[in-house]
Amino acid sequence: MLHRNQLKSQRIWISRIIVLLLVLGGVLGLVGYVMANKENDSVTAVFSSPNTPTAKQLLTTQLDGNNTPTIDTSQDDQTCILCHQDTDGVVTFASGEEVAAVVDTAVFPHSAHGDTADKPLGCTSCHDVNAYQYPHEPITAPDYHSYQLAQSEVCTQCHVEPHLTSHPGLESETAVVCTDCHGSHEVLSVEQIRTGETTSNCIDCHTEMEVQFTDGSQLTDMIQHGLFASRYETTEYCLACHTQPDLELEFENGDMISVTIDDIAFHDSVHGLDNENAPLECASCHADVTYPHEPVTAVSPREYSLEMVAVCGDCHEEKAKAEVKDVHGLALADGEIEAAVCTDCHGAHDTPIPDQPRHRTSETCEQCHSTIFAEYADSVHGESLITDDNPDVPGCIDCHGVHNIGDPTTALFRVRSPELCAECHADENLMTEYDISTEVFDTYVSDFHGTTVILFEHDDPNAETNKAVCYDCHGVHNIQHPDDPEAGIQANLLETCQQCHPDANENFPDSWTSHFQPSLEHNPLVYLVNLFYQIVIPATLGFFGLMVVSDIYRRVRTRIGK
Repeated sequence: MLHRNQLKSQRIWISRIIVLLLVLGGVLGLVGYVMANKENDSVTAVFSSPNTPTAKQLLTTQLDGNNTPTIDTSQDDQTCILCHQDTDGVVTFASGEEVAAVVDTAVFPHSAHGDTADKPLGCTSCHDVNAYQYPHEPITAPDYHSYQLAQSEVCTQCHVEPHLTSHPGLESETAVVCTDCHGSHEVLSVEQIRTGETTSNCIDCHTEMEVQFTDGSQLTDMIQHGLFASRYETTEYCLACHTQPDLELEFENGDMISVTIDDIAFHDSVHGLDNENAPLECASCHADVTYPHEPVTAVSPREYSLEMVAVCGDCHEEKAKAEVKDVHGLALADGEIEAAVCTDCHGAHDTPIPDQPRHRTSETCEQCHSTIFAEYADSVHGESLITDDNPDVPGCIDCHGVHNIGDPTTALFRVRSPELCAECHADENLMTEYDISTEVFDTYVSDFHGTTVILFEHDDPNAETNKAVCYDCHGVHNIQHPDDPEAGIQANLLETCQQCHPDANENFPDSWTSHFQPSLEHNPLVYLVNLFYQIVIPATLGFFGLMVVSDIYRRVRTRIGK
């Protein structure tokens, strides 16, 4: 009986122990479950986005283009973040430099490579999983900059055509690498860069390195209009640098020129973007210029100007063809490199509308022909144009032309010069306004000088003639008013005649009827003689004609009567 009770008691204790063990196992299981959930919540907090991989995704494999299994490395990213999101660890280089190993997990998902990107990147996308096994191998780069250089090579795996800037490239000892501007885990998007969010980074770096940089207020424009040479350089992009003061270019011969552009003058110029005539971009003329700029091959500023002449001809084709054959173009062909080219007259970046105001063109000629311009400015034409801005008087180009300027020392120019003067002085509407006779050309042609010149022009315009033309008496660029004491006529007429007729006496000028048609007021004797002959000659011819007709009539009647 006692033995039976002992067995029963043992069974009860065994049951209790089993129940206790089951309860204890359940408690331990519950604790493990809770701890696992907490750890999972921590990982989820790091990758809190709809792109977080599921457990099934972590275990799946994918096939690349070569049908090679590629393990999804998202689980490796989670492992990286678990350590690097909250650590005081540093990476120490042989140079003694230290870099914090912590990664701001709140910033990375919103970077250009984060979850909002079209193709999000993880840790192992840049930090190759095979190279960063745990525990990590010591970094072999001697210093932090060398490490950045190596990591920049990783950038080129996706960015196959990296943009080139004016900064030293990867091959330079002072290379500016990708992360210097873009950052590493907090890479800004293109939109953020274009809005100028990185300008403070630019200024800080340039200030630290003591490198000149563009005005901070213009950095945003420079970035917005394309910082990189692989993009199309707009005018605003170029001006972001070229509006800075004291920019100079040195040529091989030692000459220096300013390459600072007045943006206001450029935009107001005939080619500027604010001008409706023919707005051009910088690249329209500087088509082959890249950035950073290639060294200029021209030895001197003048050689560079001569090289750019062909660029003007791309648009102004007809004018360029004409200029090749004019006095300036022929001089250039003969090796006179100082002969005027397009930019000498029109300018380069501040090209104005040529004839606004009208006297601008003559003042442009003054740059080379200063002595002649001084004479012209004191003449009746020059004073009226420059001082009074008279639109009717001739300037340099009215007589000499613009892009087809002929040689004024040739016989052809000389014999045709009276017709040149007649374009204004034979214009009745124009001359009436100034009370100037329009008969000057007709009276010149009718006298000995003019008749001879016209015959020469008709027979051989290139034949030399010493017969007087307009400017022999009136002057060329120094034409004065007829009443001016310095004029070559009136009181000085004898001296003027003696230039060709050295033996002329005081009565010699009286043989010239001037540019007036003979009348009772001007040269009355000549007028009366002309009138006499105008009456006598027709009357005489008429009388003898009548006599001839009468004689014929008489002879006819006589024959008929027989």
